[in-house]
Amino acid sequence: MGEKADSELVRRQNRRIVLDALRQNGALARVELGKFTGLSPASITAISAQLIEENVIHEINNPPNVPSSGKRGRPIVRLDLKPDAAFVVAAKVSIDDVEIALADFRGLVLARTELHLSTFGLGRQEFGKTLAMEIAKFVEHEGLAMSRIARIGVAVQGITDKKQGRIVWSPAFSVRDIDVADAIEANLNVPCMVANDANMIAEGLVALDQKRYGGITLAIFTGYGVGMGLIIDGTVYHGATGAASEFGHMNHIPDGATCRCGRRGCIEAYVADYGILRLAHGDVARDAPHQAVPADVLDDLISRAKGGEPQAQQAFEQAGKALGYGLARLIAILNPNRIVFAGPGIATVALMQNAIQRAMHEGIVEDLRRGVTIESTMIENDMIMRGTIGALLRAIDRNDFAPGQATRGITESVRATA
Repeated sequence: MGEKADSELVRRQNRRIVLDALRQNGALARVELGKFTGLSPASITAISAQLIEENVIHEINNPPNVPSSGKRGRPIVRLDLKPDAAFVVAAKVSIDDVEIALADFRGLVLARTELHLSTFGLGRQEFGKTLAMEIAKFVEHEGLAMSRIARIGVAVQGITDKKQGRIVWSPAFSVRDIDVADAIEANLNVPCMVANDANMIAEGLVALDQKRYGGITLAIFTGYGVGMGLIIDGTVYHGATGAASEFGHMNHIPDGATCRCGRRGCIEAYVADYGILRLAHGDVARDAPHQAVPADVLDDLISRAKGGEPQAQQAFEQAGKALGYGLARLIAILNPNRIVFAGPGIATVALMQNAIQRAMHEGIVEDLRRGVTIESTMIENDMIMRGTIGALLRAIDRNDFAPGQATRGITESVRATA
């Protein structure tokens, strides 16, 4: 019995390795697939035959290169993920704004829409039903039956309970403990995942290049808030409930500036767009605003700082100091090899750079920060959507297609494993 269970586990793992290699690298010949996965030619042949029969992957005949002799060789047969094997819907929720995207099994976004939704005024029971209705309208508009959608993912600023599929707290809402997954699953009959947007940025980095962002990588989101996704050995760490790595709500100054979370002195209260704007106005005692900061207002502040205005420059200096000291604590605890800044606040990070470096120099000994690579990704907000789509597709690989047709469906809940 134990041998049979072990054999089944290996079979699933090998199928998942093949799917992951195709997702990371695109179409591959069988010999190339063997090199990427380390699996034997016999295993590649058997697994690919099964996946082709199940309509999960398909063969692509590429014309061969014509050598100088002019003689054409045999066509190169490559394997690729079948685009219509599954479809997913990703939604990104921020203050009074929802973006929805439809993607195929390869992760290619087929369509997207953005709608203004007064999230702050919606009740605990309203948001999930409203979002379900908007997703249904969007999918119908794109000519797909809801039965073709394998997974739905919702990324949101704030604290989420991934296991319960719930938004615990978000500045986008006036209420707490919003049941999103239950409402979507009840109305659309599609498994739903709810996750923090910064964690989805980390998922996006993994989908982009799992090798580069392996080891320990800190994905720092800055913009309308401050968050972090933690990647450990190529896998995003979500914590017990999905609320891990709430970097923005670590304390910077006790009894300091008010954060949107309601507490005082959080890193976000100094580094998020509303925090920097408040510093520039010299009014840190002012309550954190609910409304999103207009892009032109922040752009104006950035221009003033670049132009040498002392008050604007001082605001970015203070913000950089808060961010640098926070990063120093993270480096001391986690010993990361890479820190990646992402999100719409990348332009502000550039203005904070010197202050960040000084604070890190003061906050931690050189021996601990010496090996850390710091970089920015310019994919910005789309990384949240990319990461949400990637997480959903990996859940399909793991729970739907890795088990195979004989055992499909006997898997863990998407909330626990996506």
